Amino acid sequence: MPVPKLSLGTRKTFLILAAVLALLGLAPSVWSAKTQDEPGLTQDIDPQALQAFNRGLRLEKEGKYKDAIPEFQEAARLQTNYADPCLHLGLAFAFLEQYPEAVEAFKEAVRLQPRWGAARENLGAALSKLGQWEEARGEFQEAVKLRPDGAEAHYHLGVALGKLGRHQEAMEAFAKAVKLQPDFVKAYDNLGMAYIKLERWQDAGNTLKKAAGLKPDDPEAHYGLCAYYVKMGDREAAAKEYETLKRLNPKMAQKFGNLLQK
Repeated sequence: MPVPKLSLGTRKTFLILAAVLALLGLAPSVWSAKTQDEPGLTQDIDPQALQAFNRGLRLEKEGKYKDAIPEFQEAARLQTNYADPCLHLGLAFAFLEQYPEAVEAFKEAVRLQPRWGAARENLGAALSKLGQWEEARGEFQEAVKLRPDGAEAHYHLGVALGKLGRHQEAMEAFAKAVKLQPDFVKAYDNLGMAYIKLERWQDAGNTLKKAAGLKPDDPEAHYGLCAYYVKMGDREAAAKEYETLKRLNPKMAQKFGNLLQK
């Protein structure tokens, strides 16, 4: 269907744009089992604990998260200062969408190894799944301090800041993420949204166009461009983006159309 008619330059337009933006994807991208900063232990690992942990890892790699959980729990029980099984226990719960349990496991990994960036980042992601955005922001902030060159950590911090309405800080975090990883499409999407929240329309348009250029089939970039062109009063460009969005994600296009008809 064509882009519904809308009288531009009104308070209604602003409210609709705000609602449109709220539908854009802000969730953290993926759970991270990165090992480059794994801290290790300062003493020998109990052989039985290591065996249980390795059994859990094999099951995790096979996608058998439910079966991996008791193995990681056993490893953590046998050696109470062993952070690695706590992290992977949290990952198993997270993949099963058991987020309260994931939070507790990640918290234990952080307690044992406070300077483990992956543990901090995953704890923040689990907290965000529970809508605990202030707590998540704190964990992502620590992750950024521990891994300042990690684009994902800056991206996740931007997500939490955006959810808290701290759009200037969110913009800065997303800008850092794309500087560190120039092909990070999801970060460009959210950077564009942050610019719109700050009413930096030209920056928003350029950023969303960059995202669409990097990934032409990215529906969120085209969704944002629909909002951008509506605000700019360019109905022809808005209609073109809307048709692309409708092809890529009909449900998202329908939401956009429904908002504009209210």
